Amino acid sequence: MLKLENINLALEETKVIRNISFDVKEGELVCLLGPSGCGKTTTLRLIAGLETPDSGTISINGDNVSTNSFVLPPYKRDIGFLFQDFALFPHLTVKDNVTYGLKHLSKAEAQIRTTDMLGQIRLENHSEKYPHMLSGGEQQRVALARALAPEPRLLLMDEPFSGLDTSLREKIREETLQILKERGVTTVLVTHDPEEAMLIADRIVLMNDGNIVQCGTPSDIYQQPTNIFSAEFFGNINKVDGAVEGSKISTDIGTFSNKNFPSGSKVDVLIRQDGIRISPEMENTSFNGNLRVCDVRYSGNSSLVRIGIGNWPEPHTHIVARELGRISLEKGEPINLEIDHNRAFIFKK
Repeated sequence: MLKLENINLALEETKVIRNISFDVKEGELVCLLGPSGCGKTTTLRLIAGLETPDSGTISINGDNVSTNSFVLPPYKRDIGFLFQDFALFPHLTVKDNVTYGLKHLSKAEAQIRTTDMLGQIRLENHSEKYPHMLSGGEQQRVALARALAPEPRLLLMDEPFSGLDTSLREKIREETLQILKERGVTTVLVTHDPEEAMLIADRIVLMNDGNIVQCGTPSDIYQQPTNIFSAEFFGNINKVDGAVEGSKISTDIGTFSNKNFPSGSKVDVLIRQDGIRISPEMENTSFNGNLRVCDVRYSGNSSLVRIGIGNWPEPHTHIVARELGRISLEKGEPINLEIDHNRAFIFKK
């Protein structure tokens, strides 16, 4: 439905988009994810027709809408845009905000469409109110209804939930996702929040420094990161040095199987916090080393245990294990670990 091929863009002599290529299928929700300044919002603006690529092509439904010599204006692209600040018209009522983009319909048709959208977002009783009279969540729903009312073939959303507080953000996000899926709207959404992307996206395009780092389903990217950036972006992760010795990789927390690296090379071994378990037994586990508890912090439904590796009381390395529930351990207490090797990722240094 949407296709970007080899898109490049430089702004003020700085290249901000570097050879970007990806596609979005009909009815799919794709998240552009990455840290601030990585190029995700610029990519959204290129799709909208608000920026002109230096090279490459963007097509919608097989029709080229952007090249370095031709850019179809945004209003001719049949797209909806939901901005971070909602951008509602303050002088128009809720009803008139939603009706604004329906000038191509007759007055009767526009009224029916507006009533339908207000019903879908459950704001029929607020139709005569002005934006300043609404809560943040209500404003977001009105902005969504206004964007969807013209029935665009593509919806672009730029950090649409970032201005809402945590509890409201989750509620509005779920409501929005339900509406988009019920209507089968093809959507590209920008976010810097990996948890949000994991929860709502059919596929994630992970970006950094103007490049696509990895593209795939949330499960693929989380379970099979292709590089250290991908592994680290989805939550805190432990990193330890590894030395390749034939078929094995030796580390301070045990040995790992070697499949790809030449003997004698150095590697980084990354393990997710929930891939490390504190063993109740001091024998017959995957690793017996000089490990002691440095700190325990309780975090809601889990405990974070900071573990020192090496001579106590000045260990040379620290790692963190996440244990479900509250765990009782004393500082300096010797422990042992069990490592889930399925949650470990190994990369060349």
